[in-house]
Amino acid sequence: MDLRGRIELFGVANIFQLLHQAEATGKLVLEAQGESARVYFHQGMLIYARTDAEVERIGELLVRIGALEPTQLEGARIKADRLGQRIGAVLVESGSVQHSDLVTAIREQIKSVVYRLVRIQNGFFTFHAQVYPENEDILLDVGLDMLLLEGFRQLDELEYRESSGPVSTDS
Repeated sequence: MDLRGRIELFGVANIFQLLHQAEATGKLVLEAQGESARVYFHQGMLIYARTDAEVERIGELLVRIGALEPTQLEGARIKADRLGQRIGAVLVESGSVQHSDLVTAIREQIKSVVYRLVRIQNGFFTFHAQVYPENEDILLDVGLDMLLLEGFRQLDELEYRESSGPVSTDS
């Protein structure tokens, strides 16, 4: 472990920016509210993020964006479980999904994890230098500034909806 602390002292976005400015390479582990997340950086660029929290899975995301039919997803799940392979690999190998659609879905999933993480206010972080994601060949290529801006925009939207309360339809 090369760096650790409490999230509430800095905020997740500031921790990301510190690692970006330091051009750090390694794994950031965030622990908060019973959840754990791992965020990987390469020379200061955020390249991968994963959480154990409930997020939209790749198969469901592919169905939502129209790249896959629900019946294809179910068949691929069965095959992936039987072969011990990742569902994305099964879908691409079977021709059910184009590799480019899988890449798009994985990048969207990574972004949604990052957007979720910027909302964290309390917890702990640990950074381990020179640790890379294992068995991940699809990495993010979006600038950190854009990720954080979108994350803050979504947070503002969420706070606005929560503070507005229910909308009355009475005339």
